[in-house]
Amino acid sequence: EMTSSLVGSEMCIRDRNVLINGFEETLYMSDVKIKDIYAGKPDAKDEIEAEGMGPFIKSFILPPNFNVDALLDGTYYFITGYKGIGKTALLYYLDNCAKEKDPTAWSSFIFFKGDYSDAKRQELERLSKRLLSSMSIGSDIVLDGDDFEYIWRWLFYQRIIADNNFCEEKLFVDNIDWKKFKECIEKIAVKNRNKLFIPPKLKFSLSGIDVPTQTELSQDFELDFSQQKCSDTEAYRAFTSAIDKADSLIEKVERTDVPYYIFVDELEAYYGNQKIFYRDLRLIRDLIFTVKKLNSVFSSYDNFRKTKIICSVRTEILNSINRFIVTKELNKVTSGFEVPVVWDYNNTNSFSHPVLKILTKRIAMAEEDHGVKHSEKELIAQWFPETIRGIEPANYILNNSWNKPRDIVRFILSAQGCLSSGDDAFTQSSCEKFWKKYSVESLNEIKEEMRALYSSEQIDEIVSCLMGFRAVFRFEELQARTRSLFKNTIWTDNELPILRDLYRLGFIGNYSSVSKLYRWQHHGDEGLIISDDWEIMIHKALQSALSVSKRHDAGIQRIQTTSPFKKIVKFEVEKISENRVLLGNIYYDQYMSNAYMKLSQQPVSFIQKYGRANQLLIGMTFNVLVGPYDEVHHRWLVSISE
Repeated sequence: EMTSSLVGSEMCIRDRNVLINGFEETLYMSDVKIKDIYAGKPDAKDEIEAEGMGPFIKSFILPPNFNVDALLDGTYYFITGYKGIGKTALLYYLDNCAKEKDPTAWSSFIFFKGDYSDAKRQELERLSKRLLSSMSIGSDIVLDGDDFEYIWRWLFYQRIIADNNFCEEKLFVDNIDWKKFKECIEKIAVKNRNKLFIPPKLKFSLSGIDVPTQTELSQDFELDFSQQKCSDTEAYRAFTSAIDKADSLIEKVERTDVPYYIFVDELEAYYGNQKIFYRDLRLIRDLIFTVKKLNSVFSSYDNFRKTKIICSVRTEILNSINRFIVTKELNKVTSGFEVPVVWDYNNTNSFSHPVLKILTKRIAMAEEDHGVKHSEKELIAQWFPETIRGIEPANYILNNSWNKPRDIVRFILSAQGCLSSGDDAFTQSSCEKFWKKYSVESLNEIKEEMRALYSSEQIDEIVSCLMGFRAVFRFEELQARTRSLFKNTIWTDNELPILRDLYRLGFIGNYSSVSKLYRWQHHGDEGLIISDDWEIMIHKALQSALSVSKRHDAGIQRIQTTSPFKKIVKFEVEKISENRVLLGNIYYDQYMSNAYMKLSQQPVSFIQKYGRANQLLIGMTFNVLVGPYDEVHHRWLVSISE
């Protein structure tokens, strides 16, 4: 029942009778549309730059497990989690908390992806290689590989000095110890306003640097890091010696009472050019080691109270480092000092779930801007139907997400980018309008995460194989498809490793048709299960973009089980057991699988006639009559076509 009235000046208000907790109540509603909801941006940095800190903080929801004090005042300094989990947002939130606790607090942000272009990273790589060419152990044994820890310490020391200058020297006591540290770094540092800068040339001064000199060098000299090679090893010894000296000097400097935080974010590496990818992984690995080293120094000395470097690290990048390069025991560095971001809340699928709180809070903000304030129950009753496609709306949204804040941002932006933007509620009809867009954007997000493990071409091959396949499938069915249609691709002999990667990324999960249970990485279920009892399922949010659905699967199965379909296919016998024959496909069909298949006719006589009398049967080929489909055991029944 809808009516109209005027409230206040000229604001149009409608009312609607709805059931709340079994009682009919009248909701007084503003003229708020989906397009009026504050969506923000997929990336918190972009959101703050575009919308400002005010709306960001107002709409922010803290993960239930997250311990702010452990990072600002405790012994933790790594924030870990998958892409889109809200790590950048948490860094900004921590920055805001620090300044609310103490308005004098000073902070500085380093964005690895933004502050270091590929050209600058190449300069880092060249510098690292030249440094290592001059570093030795024992009898001048040259260290092998790239090591960026000296360079990162140099860059962090530059940032510390730049920050102190920028805030009018309020961070450090300007005494003799600070002057010595600053002088040591400035002999090899180049100032570039308040940004980290990797110059092509560095000017050194050997005065005050204790380096064993084998050849005569002028007191001041220049190193050209834009060159691929440099024969002046003494210059590099001077550089590393200067950093070693700075390490000892910084332990003596005295901090003021002003809290000081450096936030490090956007540690990205993409599997494009393999050489560049491995270099970026080494850069990130050694950056993490440097954060650990400097925080250990800060926590060991009373002089460095209220000083910390807090770094966000993507779980996919840690997996890539463990997979592709020498880790140098990286797990030991992060495991004892990390606060993982977890949004999973297994006790409920209702609107009390913390991820859905983000959605309802942003709707409430839009209503407040239009002069209306509802209770949470009233808001839910107004904006959501009783069911969407037969499922309670909170459960429906969670089933089509990965329990990440970015899913909610994508949900709102998808709705605002379609015809549903003018709707005043998330009805089933409005969801139907934008769900394809949401699915496509979700797939794009997953493909971005895959870039830390695969090249663009390999990602296309992986997605193409699953496009139009099945929403729920068995491992043997996928093997048959890859070996029939995707030969000589990344899938060749890699089905299981790829599926394990896709499971960690949330692309797929497990589903049991027996127990009707699901397993997902984002629910804390570690590791993909490959067995007869568990099938593999593409995430529901991706199914529309991949043109798969359970409805389509059911149609195919119905045809298989009801049709008298039989087909003669040539098989090669690979192995014989008592009443089974392992038959490997020579000519694959989309319904065939390379597996043990029970012979539907004369199993004993066949084995006796061929198997036990003549072991040469292995490797020979036979025409096999395939069909019908055994729905109970999920396999095709086969018989030998004489």
